[in-house]
Amino acid sequence: MNLPLNPRVATTIATESVAEAYLALLKDRGIDHLYVGAGTDTAPVIEAYARAERAGLDFPKPIVAVHENLAVGMAHGFYMVARRPQAVMLHVSVGAANAVCGLINAARAQVPMLFTAGRTPLYEQGRLGSRTHEVHWAQEMFYQGAMVRELVKWDYELRDALHVDQVVDRALSVAMAEPRGPVYLTLPREVLAQPMTECRLGGAPAATTAAQADSQGVMRLARALLAAERPAIVCVSSGADPRTVPLLVELADRFGIGVCEGRPRYLNFPSRHPLHLGHELGRVLPQADALLFLECDVPWIPSVVAPRDEAFVAHAGSDPLFTRYPMRSFRSDLTLPGNPVGLLKALIGALHEAGGDAHAARRRAWGEAVGVQARAAVSARLAEDERAGGAITKRFFTRCLDAVRPPGAIVVNEYSALREALQLDEPGTFFQLPSSGGLGWGLPAALGAKQAAPERTVIAVQGDGAYLFANPAACHQAMAMHGLPVLTLVYNNEGWEGVQAAATGLYPGAHSARSVQERQAAPLSSLKPVPDFELYARASGGHGERVERREDLLPALQRALQRVADGQPALLNVIGR
Repeated sequence: MNLPLNPRVATTIATESVAEAYLALLKDRGIDHLYVGAGTDTAPVIEAYARAERAGLDFPKPIVAVHENLAVGMAHGFYMVARRPQAVMLHVSVGAANAVCGLINAARAQVPMLFTAGRTPLYEQGRLGSRTHEVHWAQEMFYQGAMVRELVKWDYELRDALHVDQVVDRALSVAMAEPRGPVYLTLPREVLAQPMTECRLGGAPAATTAAQADSQGVMRLARALLAAERPAIVCVSSGADPRTVPLLVELADRFGIGVCEGRPRYLNFPSRHPLHLGHELGRVLPQADALLFLECDVPWIPSVVAPRDEAFVAHAGSDPLFTRYPMRSFRSDLTLPGNPVGLLKALIGALHEAGGDAHAARRRAWGEAVGVQARAAVSARLAEDERAGGAITKRFFTRCLDAVRPPGAIVVNEYSALREALQLDEPGTFFQLPSSGGLGWGLPAALGAKQAAPERTVIAVQGDGAYLFANPAACHQAMAMHGLPVLTLVYNNEGWEGVQAAATGLYPGAHSARSVQERQAAPLSSLKPVPDFELYARASGGHGERVERREDLLPALQRALQRVADGQPALLNVIGR
């Protein structure tokens, strides 16, 4: 949300209800869309929208979503591309409960949104909006906000017309304060239905400037990086703000410091940059003698790999301690809270002030050598896959996607695309499932991304299990209803590969591993028989194909992309192993 730098001109509009004033305030404060799962509690909102055009009222565009995870996922996807928070309204307690998975993803990804739900009418009779249906008794909870309190930064209930503007502004201010995240507001039906004859517009949520890292700490970090022979920066989520990418490039170019993306959830650093150290922490951490972990909630897994004991380790980001995580104990010699954009600008200045240009060539030589090794390893794996042939693997699948991906296309990846095989250089073109791992995120988020950037190609890459969790019928109906031609790629190996790998990894050579050898699947991980996924797309007017052979994949991708360019959603059901 772009908060105004100067006071706005206040205007007063005529309204008939709190619902009308509330919607007008959302639009006035920069909310473009209201993602709605409607119910009996929504009656005053429906009445407001029905009167809006005749009354000349300007409200957020209503986006009907027939599943709550779809609504929250679309709001998530819109923000991650447009960087402007949106609003969601769901049906009382039951609707909010159905959206908790999506809310967990938004919270862990630091995605702000105004997450709202109606509240069962307070009164049994005697007020406009009081109870008129049997469900109004059964759906009431003693504290509806308790369901989501741990996942939101703030929760409140709208109680009267007197403070509707103050409540909206408070909600949006808290959501956008760093670290950003969702907030929750309950909306009782009687309050929404209250008469309200006018609403004052032109205000704004309280503006908060991004927190800046301590200058002495930044200088200490700069000196530690420059004193090292093999310094490296590791990024997981810094690319959530695309402005960080050119700053990291400037830092690497000027001072010869390499960047490893670890397991990235965004494009943090250009794939083709010679100082890109690859995606394997096991290649970088055992060598590096100074490390900056930038926006890394899990910088390393201690049982797998860790920094050298003598290495200098710093953590930085908007919340480098990840204070909402109950347990997290990675060692740190320096912890710098601060907005990543401001931090990188300050670090570039501090590196220059500390004489960092002097020995950049020495640092660059190590970084480029590691980068060459990383790219060679990826090329060798791709070549081996090409020689092996056979069924469509994830490596082959990703290589074909990379070959046909249009310039500027947005890839929303829920597991199946291998990041190392995608050559991505443009900020804001890659988004990975959040660290919380709530499945069913990718396809709804891709629809929200398409709303935020209608001129760009959006590709949702799904595993078969993730696709089923996305409530695909609801998602394809939304594509048709809202005119969102997205390309959906489902990598279909008829199972939860991650579930199986967790079991065989924890018990190598034991019963789970023998089950895979004997029956091709461990218990609880097979999804057979899976539906013909391409029929979901066709059922809502989209293009759907099943692809089983390697030689058919590239032509099918090209056909599907053309359909999307022509305005028709498309899906490929890619049979893999």
